Amino acid sequence: MTRSRLFFNSSIIRQNLRQHGWIGILYTLVLLIVLPLEMFMESNPLAEPNTVDNLFNIRGADIAPFLIAFPVVAGLFLFRYLQSKMPSDLWHSLPLRRSHLLASHTVSGLILLLVPVWLTAAVTAIVRPLDGNMYIYQGADVWEWCLVISVLTLFLYVFTIFVGICTGQTILQGIVVFILLILPAALLQFTDMHLNRYLYGYPEGSSLWGTLINWAPLLRIMNISYEPLSNKEIWSYILLSAVFMVLSFVLYRKRHSEKATQAMAFTYFNPLFKGGVMLCSMLLASSYFGSIRQQPGWIIGSAIAGGVIGYIVVEMILRKTWHILNRRMPLEFVVYGVLLGLLLYVPVSELTGYENRVPRNDKVTEVFAGGNYGELTRNPQGITTREEREDEIFSADRKYIEAVTALHHAVVASKPDQQHNTRRYDYRESKRFTFAYRLESGRKLMRTYIIPAAGFEPELKAVMEHAEYKRDRYLLSRMDENVESFRLSNLNKVISISDPQDVQEFNEILKREILNMSYEDEVSDQRARASINLVYKPDSTDYQLFYTYEWLPSFKEMTAWLEQKGYASKIKLTVADVLSAEMFRDIHQSAIPQGLMYNPDAHMELARSEKRSVVVTDKTLIDSILEHRRDFTREEGRYVVKIEYKEGTVNYISLKEQDVAPALKALLP
Repeated sequence: MTRSRLFFNSSIIRQNLRQHGWIGILYTLVLLIVLPLEMFMESNPLAEPNTVDNLFNIRGADIAPFLIAFPVVAGLFLFRYLQSKMPSDLWHSLPLRRSHLLASHTVSGLILLLVPVWLTAAVTAIVRPLDGNMYIYQGADVWEWCLVISVLTLFLYVFTIFVGICTGQTILQGIVVFILLILPAALLQFTDMHLNRYLYGYPEGSSLWGTLINWAPLLRIMNISYEPLSNKEIWSYILLSAVFMVLSFVLYRKRHSEKATQAMAFTYFNPLFKGGVMLCSMLLASSYFGSIRQQPGWIIGSAIAGGVIGYIVVEMILRKTWHILNRRMPLEFVVYGVLLGLLLYVPVSELTGYENRVPRNDKVTEVFAGGNYGELTRNPQGITTREEREDEIFSADRKYIEAVTALHHAVVASKPDQQHNTRRYDYRESKRFTFAYRLESGRKLMRTYIIPAAGFEPELKAVMEHAEYKRDRYLLSRMDENVESFRLSNLNKVISISDPQDVQEFNEILKREILNMSYEDEVSDQRARASINLVYKPDSTDYQLFYTYEWLPSFKEMTAWLEQKGYASKIKLTVADVLSAEMFRDIHQSAIPQGLMYNPDAHMELARSEKRSVVVTDKTLIDSILEHRRDFTREEGRYVVKIEYKEGTVNYISLKEQDVAPALKALLP
C-alpha cells in the first residue's frame, strides 16, 4: 500500500528496464560510436588536431537521425499498452492511479534515453586530453552538447507520449508523430505556393527556408550540425516539453481504455484531423495541377479532387474499413469542403485588398528595393542575426522612399506580367524587384514583382540611379571590410591586384564608377571587359568571401587606371586571342522551332543554310567587334557573331545596328 501511494512505481520501472533495456543499450552504443569514437577515426597519421566551435561540427558525427529515432521508438514501445486491448485492460486493472502509470512509464523511458546521453558526454570529457583525439574542444562544449541532446531527447519522447495518448494505434501514433514534427513546414510551404500563385506581388517565400527550419522540429534537428540550438530555442523546447507533459497527464485521466485500437482516442479531435488532412491534400493538389495549367477549371477541380481524396482517406482511417458510405457523408463533406474552400479563397481574393496595397510615404520609416533581398539577408557564417542584416540594407532617405513608392504605385496600377511564373524570365527585358517597407506602426510590408523595362523607364531610372539602391545592389557597404585583393579574369586570362596601395585605389575607383552608373549602364547588354572578383581576408574559420563585379566599357576612370598600371593589356581580349569570327544578321527567326529560339547554334545553322553568314578575317574589323560586343539575344535584326578563341572557348555575341562599321556590313551578302 505504501508503494501504491508513491508517484513512481519502482516495480513498473524495473519491469520496463528489463523488457525495453535494449533501447538504452543501443542508444548508448550509437552515441559512443558517433561522438567519442569518431574523434579517434582519422586515416591520415600526420593530420593535426582540429579546433571546433562545438561538438556538432565533428566530421562524420551526424547524430540527427539517431536523435530522432530512439526517443520516438522508446515512446512507441513503452506506451504500446495503450494501443492494444488486452495489455490496456491488464495495466488499467492494477490498483494504481493513471498518474502513477504515466509517471512510471515516462521515468522508465527517460532513464533509457538520458543516461546514454550523459554517459556519452562523460566519456567525451574524459577522452578530451588523450593522445589520438583529433579534435580540440573545451569542457563548455561538452556541457552544451549534453544539454542540447538531453533537451531534444526529452521533447521528442514527451511529444511521442502525448500523441500516443491521443491516438489508439501504435502504427498511427508513429506516423502522426513524424507528420506533426514536419507539418508546420509543410503547411508553410503549401501556403506559400498557394499565395504565390494567386496573389500578385506575393514575395515568393523570401527567407522561407529559415522559417521552415525554425517551425518544424524535424528539420531543425536535421540542421543541428550546421547551426546548434540557441538559448531561446532550448528554453522553447523545454517549455513545449512541459506543456505536452501536462497535457498528457490531463488527457490520460479522461482517456477511456476502450479506445485502444481506435484511430483517435478523443472524438473531439476528429474534426481537426479531418480538416487538417483535407486542407493539406487540397493545397497539394491545387498547387501541383495549378502549376501545370493556370485555368480556373483545373484549379477548382484539383482542389475538390484533393479534398475528396483526403476525406476518404481520413474516414477509412477513423472507421478502420473502406465501407464508409452513409447518408450523412455527402453533407459532411460539403460542409468541410465549403469551409476549407473559403479558407483557401478569401486570402487570395480581392476582399483583402492585398494586391493594391501600397503604403503612404509619410507612413514609411525605411525602405528596401532590389532583386537581391534574399542574398543580402542570408548569412551562412551565422555571425549576425537576420534582423541585424536587415538593418544594414534598409534606407531612411525620404527621396528614395518617394521614388520606390512611385515605382510601386505604377506597378500596382498596371499589374504587368501577372503570370510571370509561367513565362520565361529575361533579365534584360525585366527586373525582379522586392519592395520591403518598415512602417511607423512597426509592421513590415513586403512585395515582389517582375517589372518590364518597357513602360516603366522613368520610375525605374529614379530608383536604380539612386545611391541607396546601388549601395544594396552592388554591396558597396561591404567593400570596406577587410578587402585582401582583386582578381580580374577574362577567359583564360587572370591577373591579381594585391598591392595594398593598388587595392585601396582600385576599390575607391570601383565604388565611384558604380555610383556614377546611369540607368542605361545598369540595364545595358554590353559585354564586360573582365570579371572582377573582390576577395576578402579569411575569417577565423578560414572562410573567405568573394563578390563579383564587372569592368564595363563605360568605366572610363577604371579603364584609364588599369592602362596606367599596366593591368589592362594583360586582361583585355585582343585580335591575337581570336581564332575565327563568323557573322550573320539574325533574321527569319520564324523558321526556327520555338524550343530552339534561345539556342544560338540554331540561328547560326539557319543563316548558313540560307548563305547569310560570312567569316571575318580583317583584324581591324575583329577589333571593332570585340570593342562593341553585347550579349546574345534573339532580337530580330541584330548582328550575331560566333567567336572562337585560341584557348578553345566559343562565344556568341551580338551587335546593334549603330555598333556595326560600314565595312563590316559590306561583308554580308
